[in-house]
Amino acid sequence: MPNKFFIQQTSAGDPIEVNDLTVYPIARSYRINVPKVHGGILWNKPLAVMVEDSLGNRQVIPVVDRTRLLQIAIFSAGFIFTMLTWFVFRVLGRQVK
Repeated sequence: MPNKFFIQQTSAGDPIEVNDLTVYPIARSYRINVPKVHGGILWNKPLAVMVEDSLGNRQVIPVVDRTRLLQIAIFSAGFIFTMLTWFVFRVLGRQVK
């Protein structure tokens, strides 16, 4: 079986017993394998928590990855600031001469 360059996998962790509830953490992992190199990149992302009670009722509670949202906001702000700075010096700087 040939090695795949990009692998996405969703898996549940070991169950955790809390009183009469069983909690299953669910995560998604992304793996990038670099050919001819022993190694690669691995990124794990929390997806949800599945809670099961003693009667067998299940509820899936999504996990909001606030760190990822904050990283996207910081990157976006940096990109917008860079574009505005470029615009001011490139476009408006010509009018000053």
